Amino acid sequence: MRSEIQRFQSLDELSVTSAEYICQIAQQAVAEHGHFTMALSGGNTPRTLYELLAQEPYIHTIPWSETHLFWGDERAVPVEHPDSNAAMVSQALIKHIPIPLHNVYRIPTEGNTPEEAAAHYESLLHEMLPVFASSPHIPGIPVFDLILLGLGKDGHTASLFPDSPVLNESSRWVSATPVPSMQPPVRRITLTFPVLNAAKVVLFLVSGQEKHEIVNTIIEHPDQARSLYPAAHVRPEGILRWFIV
Repeated sequence: MRSEIQRFQSLDELSVTSAEYICQIAQQAVAEHGHFTMALSGGNTPRTLYELLAQEPYIHTIPWSETHLFWGDERAVPVEHPDSNAAMVSQALIKHIPIPLHNVYRIPTEGNTPEEAAAHYESLLHEMLPVFASSPHIPGIPVFDLILLGLGKDGHTASLFPDSPVLNESSRWVSATPVPSMQPPVRRITLTFPVLNAAKVVLFLVSGQEKHEIVNTIIEHPDQARSLYPAAHVRPEGILRWFIV
């Protein structure tokens, strides 16, 4: 794993650098294996990034027809619900870009229990293995070209919360989680650490002064951090980058 950290003065500056980096990764991935696979993050921090990607010059820089968009996690709510990660990404990005809709893979929360949604999404990842890069170290697992992640005030990432039994999942790629002790109080569906850590690039987008100490602990005291913060368990095969404001 190669770890890098970059600090910014504003969310706009962070978002522009993120957009440029995503374009670079997308073009490289398509050149190398014909597809670009990205797992999207919910929350407030990436919204500006998604809106940027739907504008010039980025909208015509990313090879959308070869791009496949997935979600790192989702709340167990209908797709149009205000708390839905899919709804936020759709409004900010997907409605405005020339991506084939069959290349957009939402977690199927409607009409399914969280366990059913997780099982369906894991089956989808198995079906989609041909579009992913491959790992010589972990054969048979989806290797995302890029996974976007956020960081919560409690050190959670995706929907991997402190003390959750899902933190110890070693075989499932997607799992349903209990209701966390934070808003909104709904169950979640999340990618698990085996998938997150197989990625070629993991990019954390972190905003908020109160999270800086968590990031510093993860970077400077990783052993201590792993007992405190789920995000400290993200240690991908490839590159780990932190963009912080």
